[in-house]
Amino acid sequence: MFRLRLALVACVCLSASANVGAQQARVEVKIIDEAGEVTPARAWVTVDGQRYFAPESPFTATPYRQDQSFSCDGRFVMAIPPGEAIVHVEKGKEFRPVNVAVSVKPGETTQKTVRLQRWIDMPALGWYSADMHVHLGFDNPSVLRQLALADDVHLLPAFTYWLRGQGETWNESWPDASFTEPIRIDARHVVTRNNLEIERIARDAAPGAEVGATFLFHLSKPVTADRYGEHFPTDAELCGQAREHSPRSVFDSDKPSWAETVVGAALGSLDTIQVCHNHYHRTSTLAGGYGMIGPLAAGESNEAAGDGLFHRTNALYYRLLNCGFRLGVSGGSAIGVMPVPAGFHRVYASLDGPMSVDAMWDAIRSGRSFATTGPMLFLTANGQPPGSILPFRAIDAMEVSIELEVKSIEAIEALELIQNGRLVASIDLREQASDPVLKSTLVHHVKVERSGWIAGRALYRAPDGLLRQAHTSPVYLEVDRKPTAFAEDARYMLRWIAHLRMIADHTADHFPDQAAREQVMGIYASAEARYEQIVQDAQTHWER
Repeated sequence: MFRLRLALVACVCLSASANVGAQQARVEVKIIDEAGEVTPARAWVTVDGQRYFAPESPFTATPYRQDQSFSCDGRFVMAIPPGEAIVHVEKGKEFRPVNVAVSVKPGETTQKTVRLQRWIDMPALGWYSADMHVHLGFDNPSVLRQLALADDVHLLPAFTYWLRGQGETWNESWPDASFTEPIRIDARHVVTRNNLEIERIARDAAPGAEVGATFLFHLSKPVTADRYGEHFPTDAELCGQAREHSPRSVFDSDKPSWAETVVGAALGSLDTIQVCHNHYHRTSTLAGGYGMIGPLAAGESNEAAGDGLFHRTNALYYRLLNCGFRLGVSGGSAIGVMPVPAGFHRVYASLDGPMSVDAMWDAIRSGRSFATTGPMLFLTANGQPPGSILPFRAIDAMEVSIELEVKSIEAIEALELIQNGRLVASIDLREQASDPVLKSTLVHHVKVERSGWIAGRALYRAPDGLLRQAHTSPVYLEVDRKPTAFAEDARYMLRWIAHLRMIADHTADHFPDQAAREQVMGIYASAEARYEQIVQDAQTHWER
């Protein structure tokens, strides 16, 4: 078993503060909300372009080296070179980031109060957020509490286990019984630790052998595996085990491009897929090849340069939806690994009542949600929210009325409506100002010709010039109770599984024995049978 333990490193090792010299100055900052109350937040200080992110005692802070920032309880003291400094403060997605100039003199401590302004209150609208990829602080409740409050993440599910690598075993319980209990912070914020990640990267195998990363949330107890490797047992098998003892668990794919996603979707062992995932950073995009399976047909490419990763992420997600799988969107930051804070990517879920762990996971699993790296996005179809199923009869006029609304303090490039993987309506928002808040609504009537789905997205550009988004979960359109089935997309997935089989052929020595290999091949065969059925359904119901 591999456990990720990211210990907090001494501040002197994390910041250039250790090198400011004898003529250092200090800035003491108090962060308050609109009511004047001290509030937790994330911060850093820059002097001449150098970032400082290791506050001094007496105030509690959690420096995060990868992002060169720190979370705090609302107060901090920082040693910096004298001169003109800028204090940077942020608090998740619902508050405006603040950059405040301050002059500091040698040998003096300059005090500064920074006031945060909320631009939208999502819980007041019934929406609560979760970061579904957290690798920091699972064994330190104080750190988790601070992260949840400072980054304003309403549900922060940290991974207690991160299972990866060849030859590992995992037959343990949680470190202690408390790990199955949520840590309630206040009415809006809660932390959980009964979660795990299963990651398989066969680096010494064939090109494109990144089998996948699957997240298991809200478990009553861990799954077990006497033998664990890059292909055995499959994620689908482990998810099936988890569902037996944890019926309200939620299974999430780190990205749709991971090779085994195609199997999990077919066998019903996935609930959500991250379309706002950890390869999107603050100012850059990680375009490397995790989960980028090789070209599968003429004209298809796994190119990740430019906006390639973005387009591939969405295209693969849409293909899975076109196979009839009801998969909501999700988002996760990978704080603890990637250079982004908690909640940089997140999913918002709509709740009918008070916020609770069960209510959040039920809403996420049901697809009453949108994922975002910034904008807020709201979709209704015939007045119904994402995750809904709209029934139609072919003998009737089949049309659905869509309302898609975006709110953002960032410039938005376009507001778009997607039906069955195709763009059907859009609004160009490049000339619309985001100061103080960009608000726009797309109203459109969509003709329904077959069972399928519809979803919305808002596109914008990150500082590296590459695309980012907010994306809703689908509303499902069901005609005469017939399945959503597109033969082209199912055949694509069959080629994908053939690629998986090729990987297994090149990594036969990674299976513990022949029986294990045959077991995995049997699961692949079950997924193939599901896609073959989808091809048949498409031909029977829609393509005659």
